[in-house]
Amino acid sequence: MLESSRKYPLGSHLIVYHFGYSHHGIYAGKGRVIHYSGFAHFFRKQPIEVTSIENFARGKKIIIRHYESSKYKNRAVVRRMRSRMHENNYHLIINNCEHLCSWAITGVESSPQVIRMMGRLTTLGYISSIMSYMNGVFLTLATACFALVLYIKMKLKTQAKMELPTYVSLRDRQQKK
Repeated sequence: MLESSRKYPLGSHLIVYHFGYSHHGIYAGKGRVIHYSGFAHFFRKQPIEVTSIENFARGKKIIIRHYESSKYKNRAVVRRMRSRMHENNYHLIINNCEHLCSWAITGVESSPQVIRMMGRLTTLGYISSIMSYMNGVFLTLATACFALVLYIKMKLKTQAKMELPTYVSLRDRQQKK
């Protein structure tokens, strides 16, 4: 469950939505957030760091993610985050900021954002495969239709030639014989 809030309890999982992705951090108190900055610094991989809430949000609305069952709370969550400070093993798919925050609270690294993206990519793959197959079917069908049209045109041309005066007189001569 997500909710908007201006007061952030210690150890809260904070989320900021950007175009196409969300960024995650843990509120460490005194206006500070611990987060995996990842590629936040112009696509240069950066370690887990402490930053101001303003720098974390970058002018965007902050949302709190609530957990139904959390293994760790408040100070323990912040302690867990601090235990990994300066770690620089960011990976978009297997070790991102969302993985880090869920690990600090539940003990399990997970990223619903990555799972949703995998679902979207799988759907795109299926659609692409179907379109490729359909494209092949349509191409075959179009080729067959084109060949059929050429055949019909050729037959009509041949028939039209038979109606020309030269062919008519030849045909009449052959019929008289």
